[in-house]
Amino acid sequence: MKSTITKNTLDAKITEFISLWQQGIDAWIRAGEILVEMVENDPHTYDYIIQKCPLMNAGILGRFEQIGRKILHPQLLLTASPGFAKLKRLPISLQERYLDEPIPIVVQTDDGTDVLLVQAKNMTKDQADQVFTSGRVRTEGEQKAWLMDMRSKMAKPCNKVDRVWTVKGNKAIINGVEFTRKEIVGILSAMD
Repeated sequence: MKSTITKNTLDAKITEFISLWQQGIDAWIRAGEILVEMVENDPHTYDYIIQKCPLMNAGILGRFEQIGRKILHPQLLLTASPGFAKLKRLPISLQERYLDEPIPIVVQTDDGTDVLLVQAKNMTKDQADQVFTSGRVRTEGEQKAWLMDMRSKMAKPCNKVDRVWTVKGNKAIINGVEFTRKEIVGILSAMD
């Protein structure tokens, strides 16, 4: 289907869209700042807001309070990527830095390791687990150690075999269900 919109009109619409998106982010920041001001003056502020706007809940208000207290960058609420989920736990200065700046990720190669630069919003769950740790980004050396640790955990043989049955007195217990000898014989004879 051919577009009926001109390139100039499309460019103008894109510019308007981006401007409105930024205004929305700025509005969330201002709303958060106002919420913090109200909460600091009255601890029942959440209750009052929820009463006036039942679509709100304490979880949403908590996020706005985090934004207002400069603990959470609002853009991190717009994407459900594993990298952004981990980035939310970092200090605001690192959140702002890594919103767009790629993060070095150590990867295994046939010749050892290499480093890729990946944006947090594009990380897989495994990459995010490798890169982020409590309140910070792992160094390349720490990532190598983390990879080695994961590899050694996966290489360990599992010697323990969990049985799903036990015998207690004159009954067999299979997955938590008790059977008598007669019931087990009946089950086995039905298998013929």
